[in-house]
Amino acid sequence: MIVFLKGCNFKCRYCQNFCIAQSFSPVAVDELLSEIRRNKEFINALIFSGGEPTMHPAALKTLAADAKQQGLQVGIETNGSFPKVLETLISMELLDGLFIDVKAPLADLEKYTQITGVNITVACIRRIREAINVGHRALIRRKLTELELRTTLFRNMLSDTEIKELVNQFPDIPYALQQGRTEPCPQSGLLQMRRSELIDVAKQCRRALKVRTQERGDEDIF
Repeated sequence: MIVFLKGCNFKCRYCQNFCIAQSFSPVAVDELLSEIRRNKEFINALIFSGGEPTMHPAALKTLAADAKQQGLQVGIETNGSFPKVLETLISMELLDGLFIDVKAPLADLEKYTQITGVNITVACIRRIREAINVGHRALIRRKLTELELRTTLFRNMLSDTEIKELVNQFPDIPYALQQGRTEPCPQSGLLQMRRSELIDVAKQCRRALKVRTQERGDEDIF
């Protein structure tokens, strides 16, 4: 089950959930708890997405704690800009899977700003690095069962060189290159990459990667 939490500190050009991020009709936490419990026989995990779910630490703690009591695994999809929230959830043993969306090479503030639609500062990049480190330490210590960094790609967004630089900055962390889709954001000016293009750049990275496309889903590239 995926729970989308409203609001985001980024305004990414390719966001598929911008309507959710800007929603003015949120559902109460108690109603979400009831929905999770009603469906617990049919699901094995609860994933928090958004928007940016870590902007709601109190709701995350309440929902994640209840999910764990119901015997469910808990995961979070995040842009990584609120590492302390992730660290707290891990320390409370309320998080099993962490999926961090890395938008561009972390040293390139201009590119990160261009993609996210907000002014990205050195402090923000530092927090994203910290979130990655928090997840990596937790994975090594078996406080997490799954950690994935992921980057959504379009043909005219990042060069092959930039993609290789980004992916190889984290050689010990599982990484996925995702095929961005243009249907939800037709005015963005972005061009969808073919599966063959994604596989080609993944092979150039010379490390184990996952390629995620509409055509084939997840494919392991070595």
